Amino acid sequence: MKATASILLFAAVLCAPPVHTQPDRQDRLLVRFDNVSRDELVRTGIVTEDDYGHGNLISLVLDTAWVILTPAQRDTLSGRGLRSTTVLEDADTLRLMRRAMYGPRLQLENPFHTYSTLNREIDSLQKAHPELVRVFTIGTTTAGKLPIRGVKLSRNVKKDDDRPTVLFDGCHHSDEILGAEICLAILRTFVERDGTDPEITLWLDKFQIYVVPVVNVDGYQVVTSGTDPRWRKNRRDTNGDGIMEFTDGVDINRNYDFNWAHGGSSDPRSERYRGAYPFSESENRAFASLARAKHFVASLTYHSEGEVIYYPWTWGGRKAPDDSLLTSIARDIARNIVTIKGDTNYRAEYGAGLVGQSYPWLYGTLGTFDFVVETGRGASFPPAYLVDGIVRANLNGVRTFLRRAGGPGVRVSVTDGHTGKPLDAEVWLPAIETEDVHRRSTRQESGVCYRLLLPGTYLIIVSAPGYEPLVLRDVRVDESGWTKIAAALSRPAAR
Repeated sequence: MKATASILLFAAVLCAPPVHTQPDRQDRLLVRFDNVSRDELVRTGIVTEDDYGHGNLISLVLDTAWVILTPAQRDTLSGRGLRSTTVLEDADTLRLMRRAMYGPRLQLENPFHTYSTLNREIDSLQKAHPELVRVFTIGTTTAGKLPIRGVKLSRNVKKDDDRPTVLFDGCHHSDEILGAEICLAILRTFVERDGTDPEITLWLDKFQIYVVPVVNVDGYQVVTSGTDPRWRKNRRDTNGDGIMEFTDGVDINRNYDFNWAHGGSSDPRSERYRGAYPFSESENRAFASLARAKHFVASLTYHSEGEVIYYPWTWGGRKAPDDSLLTSIARDIARNIVTIKGDTNYRAEYGAGLVGQSYPWLYGTLGTFDFVVETGRGASFPPAYLVDGIVRANLNGVRTFLRRAGGPGVRVSVTDGHTGKPLDAEVWLPAIETEDVHRRSTRQESGVCYRLLLPGTYLIIVSAPGYEPLVLRDVRVDESGWTKIAAALSRPAAR
């Protein structure tokens, strides 16, 4: 009964008209330009764009642009030699947007997935390969109370052990749906090639791999149902009027509690609205709960667009404590993903630290080396015919990422020196870690901490409440693999 009520409630919310669906005072035209560059269009002063889709340039993928214009603007551009095709005339701007992004049927096309078809494929993988795939729920959404599903992929998948963990996740922003397709492709590829691809077979043995294809499920439903391709935030009714409008919602990639107040916007109508307070949204709380429990060594977070890898960070002129290693990994991933045009590769760039996004939070709070992969170029999601190529290119980045996530570094196992039981302990490298980041810690259930490092010699201090700190000097990290350290802590001697 509860599930039925939730579905009906979400259906009612989903059908509520977004803002801007009322007719404008005059018709607009959806115009297609072929064989055109962004510079040619923008320098006219008539075609405009910004990072959040508020200009009239809807998309420009390869050399095809979709633009919303008035008849007078189209004629002016034509007079300047920019030939175009008028595809649709309509007073409803949303309808023009839907035609530009979804195509003539005004519906998402294959091979894109709705949340239902995505889950059916994942469930089929689990049913066919229960020894490799385990599906679980990390939490529910803020508005629709829909399940946010995670997938664990590894050998002996039902056993939670002390192997290193990695994460792939997508769709913090619901219009950036390529992330879900890449995450699904990771699952398919690893299951299908286990036993025939030596690297994949090794990684299934070596890692516990976690995948969350869609973090923002409510918003993803809006986009993939064909309702509104622009929807970016979640579905919180931020103005409390009971009507779900386009300006409602919280940008859940501005809602994490690491430098939350410095990023995003405090305006609820903004596309970057960060929420009333950190972790106000259940999507963020669910994601954070998983991350805290699993202590991921590294992760790839998929967004769109730009064909760039962002990584921690530049912050008040300072770089991340692990800057050299983070930069090396980011550049390595980027150079192994080819762009849509095929003439170059992705590039690596510093991301901001003063913002409540997932990658500063994962790195700054938990020590996870998180890399944001901005997939595709020119639209939040590309035409359907380009999807397979973009996904295949990004699978090369996945391979590079997993090669680097296996070390070099340290594996510190902390136990009570008397009982041998694992301890929830702090593992501190004082020569690297600054006050900009939280201290790194072990997994509570296993007492193990993995930390990626460059080859070299390190001082490590291990501590836990009620125990004497242990100072480990001249710990040698080799060129590959994990340097294993057994740290048995002792209680202070009785006085």
